[in-house]
Amino acid sequence: MTDQHTSRPSASNPKHPTGSASGTNTSAGSAKPSTTKRNTVVGVIVAFIVGAVLGGLILGAFTFLRPSGSDSAASAGSNSANPAADKTSDSCDATFTVVASVNQWGSLAQQLGGSCAKVTSLINSISVDPHDYEATASDLAKLAKADIVVLNGAGYDGWAEKAQLDEKRQTIVNVGDLMGITATDEHEHSHDHAEGEEGHHHHHGATNPHLWFSPEAVLKAAEAINAAYADKAGAGSATAATAQRHFNEWNGEYADFVTLVNKARSANVQRRYVATESIISYLLEYIGAVDMTPATYTNAMNSGAEPSAADLKNAVNIVSGNDVDLLIVNPQEMDGFAKKLDEAAQSSHKTVISVTEQLPEKQKTLLGWLTLIANQALATDTTNGYFLTQDVKDRNLSDYEGEWQSVYPLLQDGTLDKVMQAKAKKGDMTAAEYTKYYEVGYKTDVEKIAIKGDQMSFTRGGKTATATYGYSGYKILDYAKGNRGVRFLFTATGDVPEGAPKIVQFSDHSIAPAKAAHFHIFMGDDSQEETLKEMDNWPTYYPASMNKEEVATEMLAH
Repeated sequence: MTDQHTSRPSASNPKHPTGSASGTNTSAGSAKPSTTKRNTVVGVIVAFIVGAVLGGLILGAFTFLRPSGSDSAASAGSNSANPAADKTSDSCDATFTVVASVNQWGSLAQQLGGSCAKVTSLINSISVDPHDYEATASDLAKLAKADIVVLNGAGYDGWAEKAQLDEKRQTIVNVGDLMGITATDEHEHSHDHAEGEEGHHHHHGATNPHLWFSPEAVLKAAEAINAAYADKAGAGSATAATAQRHFNEWNGEYADFVTLVNKARSANVQRRYVATESIISYLLEYIGAVDMTPATYTNAMNSGAEPSAADLKNAVNIVSGNDVDLLIVNPQEMDGFAKKLDEAAQSSHKTVISVTEQLPEKQKTLLGWLTLIANQALATDTTNGYFLTQDVKDRNLSDYEGEWQSVYPLLQDGTLDKVMQAKAKKGDMTAAEYTKYYEVGYKTDVEKIAIKGDQMSFTRGGKTATATYGYSGYKILDYAKGNRGVRFLFTATGDVPEGAPKIVQFSDHSIAPAKAAHFHIFMGDDSQEETLKEMDNWPTYYPASMNKEEVATEMLAH
């Protein structure tokens, strides 16, 4: 559990049953191989319908419908499916060795191939800089021996193209070729930097080789990889059926992603950004974001030249001004210029999105990663922890005024069993496991809380303690999964009787003044900083006027 009903800051933690967020593991294995041919035919038919509906707004939206009963990864703010979760139902009469130059494409190949693909990504960590990478003899041998090779192309991984590949025996998927983008003389990598500066600059000229950030390129790559599996496995084989099932499920997730973007466009959501470098410009353009980075600054960075003092000052002023919503940074390349822009964004309370080149370890799938970045940039899902930093506003205790009851007794007496059962149908744990999880989260001996004016009363075992509290500001917490939460902080003033906490922190759906419908509360007696460290116990309260069934029904609705 974390604030704003988001998932805990760990990719493995479950969602909150009252509407917590990202990290849903989409079910990918419900269809049996024996039914794949029939499902594929149906999928082809409905694909034309989906493509007709979505294709009018977003290029590359020709996708299959998600199989019934699955969650919507995009609308739920999820990080998409865990490719390991659906392998138990895979049937393979042939397996393929797949070697990808980078893990962005390797993760896609693994998700589409399941147990029928043994995928190796030669660059598989954000600690490895692809621009400095030199292929080893072992790397080249793996590429030469693979059944299927997946390359980025466009000059990005030229070291991989040096392998002795055999087009007659191997299937080579080159995403740059699929997109009609090849390396140019302008594209090169230089590692020179001024004394005292960290990192290096990427010289891409007019070519942007970071094709995994292009939804269109990702779709074409998925189609090509699926075709490679089908061609090598042979029509009617169990492996081909398994690969097709994974591809259909992936297409459902892609449709969710497109829906997320289209929904934002229909609501006229438009984000303006400055980028320290343009690696994710494909994705930002796709979601309709407007690049406010000064052209002279971008040109200098892309050509390997240092921005002039005037160019840097102009960029800093734009980031600090009112015409920019986001700053995009690459934590792998935080040189002095990027740090100055980051400082400007932080001091002006702007949203900063940090994006690496390689797929981060906590992200299991490429499409899930793109969905996360899109959610961060669009920042329209406050409930699930996607919002603009500058939209967070101070609140006062009146937002929580009233009489409140703890839900912990309802968990203990079985009232919330139906909530846990509903959770199990969508999540990755059993109802019993969810109950155990929330036993820790909801646990408290404070049965009731009453708030009026600047006073809070806490009832334990029939005894009530009341103290006066003053507002101490708010804290935005960034979670490992990429979403965020806000806690609104209050500190006791004057004499604090036994039974009343000195520190109180509220978390609910809102990031600005609004009457809370329910809330999570963090209590402590040390300091605000210490209390902010609590992530596992978050007593939850609903209005005392609601009966047990009403509380359970409300939780199910969220």
